[in-house]
Amino acid sequence: ALKAANAYRKGLSIFNDSTAILRVAYGVAAAALVYVVKIPSQGYWEMPQPIYTGAINGIWEAANGNAVITELTP
Repeated sequence: ALKAANAYRKGLSIFNDSTAILRVAYGVAAAALVYVVKIPSQGYWEMPQPIYTGAINGIWEAANGNAVITELTP
């Protein structure tokens, strides 16, 4: 799990501070074939409009590094 559901979410960005690809999924557990976006190593992604307010999940191709997540709320 990267972020819990938040009905007040106005925006979300993720920086993949890892040497491996990060796959991000809305609601369900991310997997090799289940994801919304693949963020490359040292890559940055901003959630497009309309903002999804459910849970955000992720999985790396290899377990190393971190996801730096910024969530905007009122």
